[in-house]
Amino acid sequence: MSVSWRDGVDPEILKDIDTLFGTGLGMAQEQLEEHGAFLPAALVLDNGGELRLIAVAPPETGDGEESGEVDADAMIQDIYAALQQQKDGFRAVAVISDIYLPDHDTDAIHVATEHSRGTAIAAIQPYSTDDTGRWIYPDPFIDPQERIVWPAGGGSN
Repeated sequence: MSVSWRDGVDPEILKDIDTLFGTGLGMAQEQLEEHGAFLPAALVLDNGGELRLIAVAPPETGDGEESGEVDADAMIQDIYAALQQQKDGFRAVAVISDIYLPDHDTDAIHVATEHSRGTAIAAIQPYSTDDTGRWIYPDPFIDPQERIVWPAGGGSN
């Protein structure tokens, strides 16, 4: 019998994570289909259970010119900084980003979730387009996630 990450996790935590996974994957897919790309963003469930979007502006390039490139890593760092500053108001967070999977030679949607009560897990959904331009989304897979907003041993919220 295989052991799932879901085994032994409080049903309320699972519900929060499932909400963040579903909304995050859906939001990224919608942006891909409309714009062909998406910028990093966060979803949060506040302490009252309300789902909110948190986004940051792309950082300035510093040379005063538009290079057309966005520093997604800097945006993700800014998102985590904002989440850490406001974490007392949240019960769960998800950071959604576009990643590259070199072993599979494909891009993927990465939804890194973290719950204030301990669980941290990521959903990774590869994506591509077929010959007709239709978007293809295989089933996502689950990967362990580092606790960043509520680090292990970092005290209570």
